[in-house]
Order: sequence, then structure tokens, then C-alpha cells
Amino acid sequence: MAQGKLWFGYCCRTVIMGLMVMGLIACVHTGDERPVGMTLLFQSAGMGVGVLRFDPDGLRGPVPGAVGEMYPRGGAIMSFMPGDSKRAVPQFVDVEWMVSTAEYRKKREALDSRSDRYSKQWMQDSTRTNQRAPHHTKRIDLTPIITPDLVERVRADRQNTKLKLIITFNNDQVDIKAEAEKWR
Repeated sequence: MAQGKLWFGYCCRTVIMGLMVMGLIACVHTGDERPVGMTLLFQSAGMGVGVLRFDPDGLRGPVPGAVGEMYPRGGAIMSFMPGDSKRAVPQFVDVEWMVSTAEYRKKREALDSRSDRYSKQWMQDSTRTNQRAPHHTKRIDLTPIITPDLVERVRADRQNTKLKLIITFNNDQVDIKAEAEKWR
């Protein structure tokens, strides 16, 4: 009976040690698939824009809304923690935005001054106005922008560095740049 207890204790310790080793191996995994934290800066160099979609790798992403000349803050910043993505870094992004033209702004101001704001009719008119604004869609390949060297610089100091994507809209064009940002 004592020998049975010793054998059972030995088996339990072996299983526990095995689980601890597996946990440590998972913690120190250094493969290329480790996700990195990301900061997105949306800004407009031309007229104001309304960002309707920003989907990394085809997965629904952040939608900052209006960015640009209409808002004195000049941009929108969003951040992702390393665990927010299933992949290490996105391979591509689908972007959709609308441009705020003078005609659109005039119609928008007329809508916003109405007394029936947020009524069913106002919402329908607002949707029609938004649909008439110039819309643009673009898929951007991020592999030449987010280089392996850049990702390694971020991973080398994961505690203090994030990958920063700067998304700049210029009317019907969009440009993305990437950099390693020290944040503390």
C-alpha cells in the first residue's frame, strides 16, 4: 500500500512538472507568429473624410468615423493590444471612406439644423445624403510596408515599443506608413 502511494505521488509530480515545462515553453515562444501591439493614426491631408471600414486581413477592424478638416483634433488614434489579433501582423487591409465635399457639407448642415433630428424621416434623409457623398474603397498590401526588420525592432523591446500605422487620406487617395513607436 505504501508503495502504491509512492507510485501515485511520483506520477502526479511527473504530470505537474510536464505541464509546467509546457507552460514555460509556451511563454518563451520566439516564433514569427507572436502578435505585436499596434497603434493606428488616422488623419486627413485633404478634405474631411468619414472612415467607413478599416479591415485588417478581412476581419472587421476599427472605424474612427470622421477625420480631418471638420474636426480641429485633426485625426483619430486607436490602439490594439498584442492579443487582439489572431496573426502576428496583418498582411493587407481593406479601407473604405467617403469624402466631405462642399455640396455634402451644405446638405449635412441643412439636415443637422432640422427640428426632427433623429426621427425616422431624418435618419432616412441622412442615409441618402451620406450615400451621395463620394465613396472610395481600396485594398492595400501591407507586406512591403510592415517589413520583417520593422517587426523585429518592435519585438526586441516589446514592453516599450509598438507598431504604428499612419493612415493618411487625401481626398480619393489613401497612404499607409509604418514605424516602430517608443511609447514609454
